Amino acid sequence: MLVLCVQFCFGLSYSTFFLLPKFLARQFHAHADAIGAVAAVALLAGVFSSPWTGAWLDRGSRRPFISYGALVNGLCGGAFALVHTLSWPIFALRAVHGISYALVFNATLTLSADLASPKKLGQAIGLCGAAGMVANAIAPALAESVADSRGWAVVFLFAGGAALIAGLLSLGIREPKYATALEPALTSVAATEASLSAFALLRDPRRLGAFVCSAANGAAFGVMFTFTQPYALSLGATKVSSFFVGYTLIALSVRLFLGSLADTWGRRRVALTALVMYGLVAAMTSLLRPNLLFVAGAGLGLAHGLLYPAINALAAEGVPRARRGAVMSYFFGCFNAGFALWVLGLGVLAKSQGYPVVFLATGLLAWSAIAFLPKKAPG
Repeated sequence: MLVLCVQFCFGLSYSTFFLLPKFLARQFHAHADAIGAVAAVALLAGVFSSPWTGAWLDRGSRRPFISYGALVNGLCGGAFALVHTLSWPIFALRAVHGISYALVFNATLTLSADLASPKKLGQAIGLCGAAGMVANAIAPALAESVADSRGWAVVFLFAGGAALIAGLLSLGIREPKYATALEPALTSVAATEASLSAFALLRDPRRLGAFVCSAANGAAFGVMFTFTQPYALSLGATKVSSFFVGYTLIALSVRLFLGSLADTWGRRRVALTALVMYGLVAAMTSLLRPNLLFVAGAGLGLAHGLLYPAINALAAEGVPRARRGAVMSYFFGCFNAGFALWVLGLGVLAKSQGYPVVFLATGLLAWSAIAFLPKKAPG
């Protein structure tokens, strides 16, 4: 429960920055390519730090990395209140943001996997994500209102404060002894993997498909979260928080009421169904209207709520604790790499060809990822 509370508070900070595209568009009149570049910097920083964050997490306790990451993130979040131009400080702050995001999210997800039984792995990952999802609706709606009445500086100070609270709460986490029944006896496969380098797990053909799907998932998620806002604003919308409300309500409902679906019905089967949904939602967003923001968010929530835990569990199942942090870091790194590179490239495309083409291309990408779903569960 304490881990979930930490995830929620940190999620308030993280989710506040979902409105960064609106901030850039309204305050600095930034175009799609600049918005995509700012979004990409944070994610690429997280990607490049993945080998180190994974190695750090596997050295022992996960809790210190939650505390340190939340502290750094909180200070950077508050520093955005001092930014008044679209220049290098934004990119520098976003880079540090990306590394701290990776530390906190990888540590909390890895700790959740440590605490779960193998048969409940997908459900545990889903519940950890659900704690952050609650914040996905609350933070943008609150931040948008505060930005209109008090200014963006107050919004960023709120974001920084939420991350610092998460760091304080994390100091109370007490991790169990992993030599006990929480860590089942290693199978022959797991024993072999324990002796492998962390990078060897990334190249393991049994997991490679899950990592590729994670990258496609990140690309589709990134386009929906980055470009739906400026697209809606260009169509005459004045508020965009209904998109996040729709996303959160449905994604959270999926995690709470269908959280065990991937573990019972089959992780690959659920992932396949969700990828079909993802492609459909992205493609249909090309026909967006301001009054359909809630619907677009709800569709994304259904697809993402099912997909992310399913493919995360496919990547993580059968991995011993000694390598679990690395696998989680690489999985999140692939998600961020897909997000960053696709958003960066499609930002340029959106500037020249318009937003509808971006969403259609993203739908095709999500559908193409179906070919990479693991035929056989890892391990």
